[in-house]
Amino acid sequence: MIKLSKRLNKIAELVDFGASVIDVGTDHGYVPNFLCENKISSDIIATDISKNSLEKSIELTSELGNEKEVRNILANGIVNEDRDNIIIAGLGGIQIAEIIANSINIAKSSKKLILQPMQKANILRRELNNMSFEIFDEEIIYEDDRYFEIILAKFSDQKNEKLKEEDFYFSKRLIEKKDETYLAYLKEKKDYLRSIIKSFDPDSIRSKIRNQELNNLLKKVEEAINEISS
Repeated sequence: MIKLSKRLNKIAELVDFGASVIDVGTDHGYVPNFLCENKISSDIIATDISKNSLEKSIELTSELGNEKEVRNILANGIVNEDRDNIIIAGLGGIQIAEIIANSINIAKSSKKLILQPMQKANILRRELNNMSFEIFDEEIIYEDDRYFEIILAKFSDQKNEKLKEEDFYFSKRLIEKKDETYLAYLKEKKDYLRSIIKSFDPDSIRSKIRNQELNNLLKKVEEAINEISS
């Protein structure tokens, strides 16, 4: 029986029961085979750009006898086949946005994108907004001394609201849910921003500009903390 990490288990929990799935950048194939083993999905594509990683997924799929349910494909991104749920986890936010943009029609036809950026979540939020995807929910997991943000999105025909760049640094959904893990994340973010601001050279013009940007961001962090805490 496959035992997933806390992060991967949450991603698997977010998959719709009975959905057709693609797991982009599957690595060892843990999530696809977990979905099959737990009868969450019986139509799963696992892809990876790395032949070595995909071979590990192929071995696990064969070992568990899941070849009929899990198809392992060597590919860079999303294959050209409609999927109910698209999982892209463990990559950078910029790379995830590029993968979606490169397969925009398949991404638009999906009922749910399950996205877990390792960094640059703000850029991913911005690009999703630019591509007319609605972020309808978010989750955050704390594991191995770090925070993992998980973004759930779907294509929307409605025009997205115009947001400032700093707005993409924050999860509107997690603030609305008053998520305690997100609160802890924001408090760490506040301390981090304060330490950077203190390190700036007060006589540098460049530092003054960056200092103002970070002070604006710090103010937004404090507002989010107060909203969750209230």
